[in-house]
Amino acid sequence: MANRYTLAISKLDDFKEWLIKDGWEIKEPKAVCEVFRAEKEGRKNPLMIFKRHRASMHLSVMDRDMGVVGAYLRDRRNANGK
Repeated sequence: MANRYTLAISKLDDFKEWLIKDGWEIKEPKAVCEVFRAEKEGRKNPLMIFKRHRASMHLSVMDRDMGVVGAYLRDRRNANGK
């Protein structure tokens, strides 16, 4: 399954930068609806982000990758003092 309401489209570039700082390697997307792919040594599967056809505000994230997105959101919230 996928989570479709956690990562805003407007946050994708910031999320990419955060991943790079965390040691992720950005890869080319492979599927038509895939907008982002990254790999990190020691992880079995790549992190993949998708955009549904009619989505205007949020991206879809595989459930297995929600821990990474959650860490990003917590890091940003803590950095902003909220």
